Amino acid sequence: MIAAMKRKDRTALFQLSDPGEGRDPKRFDEQAEAFFRQLEVIQLVAVPRAYEFDGLVVFFGKFRSKKEMAFVPLAFAHEDDGSFGFLPYRTERLTYRLVNHWFDATWRQAATANPTYCTGQDVKRATHRISLASSAGPQKHAWSPSSLFLAGASFEKPGEHTDLVVRAKSAITEMKSRLVNDDVDGFVKHLTPEGGARLKQWFASADQTDRSRYRGALTEQEPFFLFDASPLVVVYTRSPRGIVQVMYFTLHPTNRLLWTNSSHLTTSDRVFKQGPLHDAALLDTPFKSIAIK
Repeated sequence: MIAAMKRKDRTALFQLSDPGEGRDPKRFDEQAEAFFRQLEVIQLVAVPRAYEFDGLVVFFGKFRSKKEMAFVPLAFAHEDDGSFGFLPYRTERLTYRLVNHWFDATWRQAATANPTYCTGQDVKRATHRISLASSAGPQKHAWSPSSLFLAGASFEKPGEHTDLVVRAKSAITEMKSRLVNDDVDGFVKHLTPEGGARLKQWFASADQTDRSRYRGALTEQEPFFLFDASPLVVVYTRSPRGIVQVMYFTLHPTNRLLWTNSSHLTTSDRVFKQGPLHDAALLDTPFKSIAIK
């Protein structure tokens, strides 16, 4: 594949690409041209890591230019005949996004560091297990399936997560109190600096109707379950009408929980706010279907 790029052999690269996800004519041509230009100025020096999951093999290649060293994911889809097809443009599969994000966060910025993995103890303390593979066809995800392990607890029976549940409930209760009393400055102290600044700006421009709607939407939510996805604490809430929402918290250096990422979408939303995890939250006994027996 790299050889075809270096030769600027469009036909060979097209034939090496996955028939189902890698041969859209317009997208392929655009990405092929980008590859051809990039390999004129960068060089592949190593492929130190590769990961297999959900019908994919992702190689993380180390590329060097005159100014810097960088890691680039090179993804291949597993075919029914056992071969692999190159994905020239980025796949939107959720587990690919998660692995790439994890690699970025733990390794990419320091070329001499090593990626960090879950220990056996991390997996052992998990209370829930779920597959996040999308419904792109059973054959695509039958090869090397992955699972997401999570440690969580209900607010009614928190068990070993009692301390975290108490802190999360206390933070949410305090946030509600501040809102009810129109104490915006006190409310934003429970948010990260970025989220707090953005919310204060919105409050300053919003009319009374929008403020009341926001206040009502938040204060009617009651937390009922959380996952300790350190450094993220994921709290599920429910309104009187049964509408389930998700709030993310991170730990402040003073050991307070801060509402995090309150106003824009991330890959985490695709994990916790939709799909099988969201469906499991709607059960009469939340998350019972994915609990580890």
